[in-house]
Amino acid sequence: MSRFNTPISGKRNEKGLMQIEVFPLRVLNVETAQKLIDELNKIDGITRMVVHGPRLPRENPDDLLEGKFGATDKKYLNIKGEQVELTVQVGRIWIEITDTPVIEQVRAAAEKTLPFPFEMYEGVYIRTKKTLSDYVRKGGNVDDISVGLFDPKAKARSSCCSTKGD
Repeated sequence: MSRFNTPISGKRNEKGLMQIEVFPLRVLNVETAQKLIDELNKIDGITRMVVHGPRLPRENPDDLLEGKFGATDKKYLNIKGEQVELTVQVGRIWIEITDTPVIEQVRAAAEKTLPFPFEMYEGVYIRTKKTLSDYVRKGGNVDDISVGLFDPKAKARSSCCSTKGD
């Protein structure tokens, strides 16, 4: 039901961590995504997770046709004990892991929760080094765990050029 398209190289980044991608052959709905993430939350060797996919519309198109403006139904995922607002359809999950045996645990969790085929890849998906964008968006307070974990298309207030009132 799953396949690992490239052999596991065991290649690690400068922090000694590996990254894998779980790529379901369908876009996940919120319930299926939460089931998969609940199983992944139980695995000890996972340090970071990112859900990736096409952006969800801010407003429900059916509500717009009925004349209801500004009515949004926010959905949340529980990732590693933190409630995260879902702004994308879950198409891929990027996972940073500590060691190679964690890959089999991730595969078992995906096979248990996904009722359709999926693929797994090894590579670099989450940035590991701080960039100028991180400093601009976070105002210089960039910790190592949040590098690469924000939405680059999100409209954020400027943190470097704001006017301060007395």
